Amino acid sequence: MTKTLSRSLSLASLLVGFATLTASAHEVQIAGDVGATLHIEPNDVARAGADTDLWFALTKAGGSVIPLADCDCTLTIYDSQDSVVSTPALTPVSAEGFNDIPGATVVFPEVGAYDLVLTGQPQQAGQFSSFELSYEVTVASRAPDAMPSAVETAPETTADAAEGAAEATTESTADTAAPAAATNDAATDSSTESADAAVAAETPAAQSTSSVWWPALIVVGAIVVIGLIVAVIGIQRSPGDKT
Repeated sequence: MTKTLSRSLSLASLLVGFATLTASAHEVQIAGDVGATLHIEPNDVARAGADTDLWFALTKAGGSVIPLADCDCTLTIYDSQDSVVSTPALTPVSAEGFNDIPGATVVFPEVGAYDLVLTGQPQQAGQFSSFELSYEVTVASRAPDAMPSAVETAPETTADAAEGAAEATTESTADTAAPAAATNDAATDSSTESADAAVAAETPAAQSTSSVWWPALIVVGAIVVIGLIVAVIGIQRSPGDKT
């Protein structure tokens, strides 16, 4: 009964201590007799691809501040796949009335959800209990001057590469088709010229053959005509001779 009451009073005093924090606090987490509020600068808005300053208003029951010098603290950032993104170094920060509390500068690589896990143990036994505090942070936008990450540009690059490959294939096909068409046209022209040459070659032969036969026909015709005339004359003289 006494232990339960004592723990309840410690938790109440811890909550009272956190109540003095500013309204801009992002999220409060408590573990045992230690608690902290995460602040992200500026205005608790994190952007991907740019330096983001954050700090933890780390206190123990009663509201007394735990400076970084008294805490062996580690900050680990996980992405939505529970993969470690980074473990930034912690440095003492003084802000909003808190002196030498844990702070860090981090870079969220891309838009998405992250878990920030702050773990710590006292440099001297008995100062406070070991703790692990976890914070969910959503990075909803990218800094205006930040370059897109490889994950965000991969689909676009692939699409551009596919489009470039398609254009290259089209140009290659067109370049290949053009010489083939030219070759076909040349073959057609060559065939036409060959046919014309054949006709031209045959025509003089025909004309030459006709030139050879015409004199022979004239001679034969003349002989036939002369033979007829002689026959007619012979017939006409035959009756006279009888007389």
